[in-house]
Amino acid sequence: MPAKPSGEIKTKIIHQPQKNGDIYVLERKTIYDPDKKYNKVLSSKLIGKIPKGEKDPVPTRPKKGKATKSDRKTEIVSAKRMHVGMMDIIDHIGKVSGIDDAVYSSTDIGTAQKIISLARYLLATNGQSLPGIQTWQFNHPLPYEDGISEDVYHNLFVQVGMDESLQQSFFQIRCESLSDEDALAYDSSTISVYSENQNEARYGFNKAHDGLKTIKMLTLYSIDSRQPIAFTKQPGNLPDVTSVTNAINQLTALGVNTTEIVTDNGYYSEQNLSELLHAGFDFITLAKTSLTWIRPEIDKHMEELDDFRSICPFDHATHGVTVTLMHDFKKIRKYSSHKSGAEKGSEEIFSRRIYLHIYFNQSRQNDDKTTLQDDLYELKTLLESGTPVDELSPAAQEKAKEKDPFECLRKYRKRETIESFFESEKQRADGTRARVWYTDTLRGRMFVQFISLCYYEYFSEEIRKLKAALDSEINGGSLKSEALKTTKKLRTWVNNTPLYLQLQWFDTVEQVDISTKLRSRRWNAEVTSCDALYLEKIGLYQEC
Repeated sequence: MPAKPSGEIKTKIIHQPQKNGDIYVLERKTIYDPDKKYNKVLSSKLIGKIPKGEKDPVPTRPKKGKATKSDRKTEIVSAKRMHVGMMDIIDHIGKVSGIDDAVYSSTDIGTAQKIISLARYLLATNGQSLPGIQTWQFNHPLPYEDGISEDVYHNLFVQVGMDESLQQSFFQIRCESLSDEDALAYDSSTISVYSENQNEARYGFNKAHDGLKTIKMLTLYSIDSRQPIAFTKQPGNLPDVTSVTNAINQLTALGVNTTEIVTDNGYYSEQNLSELLHAGFDFITLAKTSLTWIRPEIDKHMEELDDFRSICPFDHATHGVTVTLMHDFKKIRKYSSHKSGAEKGSEEIFSRRIYLHIYFNQSRQNDDKTTLQDDLYELKTLLESGTPVDELSPAAQEKAKEKDPFECLRKYRKRETIESFFESEKQRADGTRARVWYTDTLRGRMFVQFISLCYYEYFSEEIRKLKAALDSEINGGSLKSEALKTTKKLRTWVNNTPLYLQLQWFDTVEQVDISTKLRSRRWNAEVTSCDALYLEKIGLYQEC
């Protein structure tokens, strides 16, 4: 008679050969099923394996179970997404232009980081109001990483506004970049003010015509590099003709004493000319033809203005001659002199040599005469190109040393770029309104806006150079088919896209930083071949 089943679960170790030669060691649990008359397998667990050719088993990696709620907390990924394409470009601008270094050299690192961060925000957002930075900074990297709140930038404006050394140090560093041949444009713009606490806000000529009191911003601007160099402010009711003295004092304090100053006709007056000449500055200004000592000179030289030899090299419709003359100027003494006995407030007469440039535009004359003048000028150029100056007669050599009327005209026309600077200041740096209540705070805010405008003007000049380089490469004929196609596409995009939208285009380039316990990776979005060429041309790829 067969034995009665015990019903117990039995555990056995089973060796199960595999196709690769390994032998799995399994722990198998079974129980006898009396109805089916065989052992029923309840479970099989892999506890080890015997590798091919070996005798002893080795343990296997335990199977990972499901994570509990507490386990999952430790595995949560810490990640942040930042828009870096535009900010990488702006960071590049700040470095290669020397603007960031000038700010860092003028103050402590924390203050410099705040100034630079706010200036970059104004550039990146095309002059959005500052409260917007509080959310914008969360996905745009800035030098000041502790975060900028309304209190932070308000306190910064107060601090910078009262720190004259910081501002003048920055201006001095900017002045050091000027060449001996550089000229400075000098002009003003009015800023409307709501606050009654701004002592310098006065009713006067308001270029915005909004009926508000104004403060006048006076700016020095490099003609050659098209860069703003320094600024100051004065009450809004003072006329332009009284502000040249401020410019002279500021330039002298900054160690600039040989640079030429270029102003428009709003600054012309005998007093301003006297101040500039007495201080030793060269200057270019537009004077009225009706002045008593200018009109006779124009009448005297009209015949020369009709001569082909007076044609402007870069504008053949314009003729110009230079007249050298001595003129007497008056200066009011600020102090009495014991040596000469002159009293304070008395007039002093002094004479200076003046180069009077007279221009006449003949663009309305017939085309035949213009064509003839072009031919004559070409002949004149060919003759002059083969004759060294030292072979000219003494009289001719003396004339060659005189001021060039067309160089003067070139500088004056380039002065007009300062008007675009003031447009940039108002439209792209939130400079239409003061938006602060007190004088020192306004000065600090204006300084931050000035830094932003330095960025903008440097970037504008780089894009102008980029356009010229693209034209040269396309017209040069050396580019291969695919490269030529990309270059033409980039030229079209650059010519038709404002600077602000160029920056915004690259604001879609994102960086994702992912942090876990075991790894840290950085993801960057790819850019098109046209984008890559743009970044290469502005020097960003060379820096990376």
